[in-house]
Order: sequence, then C-alpha cells, then structure tokens
Amino acid sequence: MPVIRVLDANINRAAEGMRVLEDMARFILENQCLCESIKQCRHNLRDQSPSVYSRNTSEDVGTRISTAKEKNRGSLHDIAIAASHRCSEALRVVEEFLKLHGAQHSIESIRYTMYDLSAEVIRGLGSTNKQQWKCCFIMTADDCALPWKNTLTQALAGGCDCVQIREKAMQTKALIYHVLEVKEITDKHGVPIIINDRVDVMLATNSAGVHLGKDDMPIMDARKISGKGRIIGATAHSEEEVVIATEAGADYIGVGAMFASSTKPTAIVKGPPLLNYAKHIHHLAVGGITPENVRQLYTVGCKGIAVSSSITHSTTPEEVVHALLQPETQLT
Repeated sequence: MPVIRVLDANINRAAEGMRVLEDMARFILENQCLCESIKQCRHNLRDQSPSVYSRNTSEDVGTRISTAKEKNRGSLHDIAIAASHRCSEALRVVEEFLKLHGAQHSIESIRYTMYDLSAEVIRGLGSTNKQQWKCCFIMTADDCALPWKNTLTQALAGGCDCVQIREKAMQTKALIYHVLEVKEITDKHGVPIIINDRVDVMLATNSAGVHLGKDDMPIMDARKISGKGRIIGATAHSEEEVVIATEAGADYIGVGAMFASSTKPTAIVKGPPLLNYAKHIHHLAVGGITPENVRQLYTVGCKGIAVSSSITHSTTPEEVVHALLQPETQLT
C-alpha cells in the first residue's frame, strides 16, 4: 500500500507539471507542435502506468509541508522552471518505484522526452529582459552626417529607446572599443545596446543583446551561450520566417523590408502587410522607414520601428526621431 501511494502521488505530480508546461506552450508560446508533444507525454504517463489511484489526502503528512519559494513566482520563467523540476523529479520517483513492477523503461523514455520538451518551453520564453521598443536606432558610425556621438546623443534625446550597433567592416578589437564608447552614452539614458551579428562582442562588452541574421549563429545556440538574461533578436522577411524565429525563441523580430532602403538596396520589399504576422510578438518594422511613410506602419498596428538612414543621414536627428514617433508632426 505505501508503494502504491508513492506512485499515485508522483504520477499526479508529474502530470501537473506537464500540464503547466503544456498550457504555456499552448497559450503563451502558441506552439502547437510543442503543446501536442507535451500532451502526448502526459497521456502516455497515464496510459502506461499501472492503476495506482489510492489517494488518502487527509492522512498524507506531506500536504502541509511547503517552502516560501513555492509560494512565489517572479516571472513566466520561474513558473516554467518550477514545473520542469516538478515533472522531472516526480518522474524519477515513479521510474524507481515502478522497477518493482518491471515497467521502468516506458517511464524512462517519457522522462528523457520531457527533459527536452521542458527545455524547449523555457528557451521559447526567451530573455527575462525582453521588451517592446518604440524606436531602435540602427547605427553605423561612418554613415552619420554628423560626428557619430552627436548623432547618437540627438537620437536618444529625440526618443530612441534602443540602439543597435551595425558595423559590418569593423574588426573585433576595434568593435569592442567602439561598443564601450557607445555604452558610455547610452548608459546615461538607460537605453540598451544590441550588437548586430556578434554574440562574442555582446558578451565581451556586457551589452543587452544581439541581433542575428539568417547566416549568423542559430538562435538556440546563442541562447545556450548567452543565458536567459540576454536579448536575442532575429530578422524575418516572410510569414514562415516569423514563425521559425518565434519558435526558436527570438525575443523580438525585425520584420521587413517595409519600404525600399538605401541601407539594403537589394532587400525585397514586403510592405506593411507583413506586420500582420508579427502583431502577437515583440517586433520592429525595418527597411526604408521615414517620417513621411511611418504612419502607414502605425495604421496596421506596428508596435515599434528600427531606423537607420533617416537618422544617420540627417543633420537634425533629434527632430527626425521626434517626427518618427509622432507622425502627425511631419518634417518640412
């Protein structure tokens, strides 16, 4: 009888953890495949386990034992991690006690599968510091009409709440020094820096995050290296790429190109309709955005923009940013 009670309690404990993860995959990540996989594990646990329902809650001495940590969850990550631990620990107990019935192999398979599925849920939640920016300044120093420090300072004064450093030609050592110079300015405004392409430079400079293109390090690998505190962005040029980047765990997606751009003249222009596929996630519309056309993006529900040329080529970048964020105030 005591063994049966152990099995009953832990099968239910594991199933509860699975259900939490399943609902996170379903309602938060909106990942159908992941949701179905966790649900299948939950049903396999019920189906492959012996009939052991022998609950006696009133006499269970463990129901009144809890810790302070169990009562507090500071984030979705905390919930997912707690559910993952609950599931894995309970499955291990079930596996051990089912050895008395010679049925441990089926539980072992479920346990290993849930390790991977739990990790996928946690990875899918992305960074604990992700946020929706209104205007990200994509800065290349040599493109600035003014000295780059002046352009940057004015852009921040105008309302840019994120800066992405895009220096394709700069060597590693020089890039690190440049990022540290930029940080001296942005830190005073409390504005995060995102490094284009370079995970190593992000880590070396303790920057907020990295933006990865199609040919850069995969998002999942970057997450393993960076941890859950760093922000990882991705670029999407189609509905399919939005889905792929989201499921890989991108914290935000640069969606475009919205309009023809001098920065990337060969980019295929998808236009504002592409934003319809990214409304449910943090996103930045990108590509050829100006004070004259930005209203088209806000009209379709754009939450944030990423701008390069309109700011760097201007001798009055503060005014440009102000106009971008308040499109009713058009520049003349």
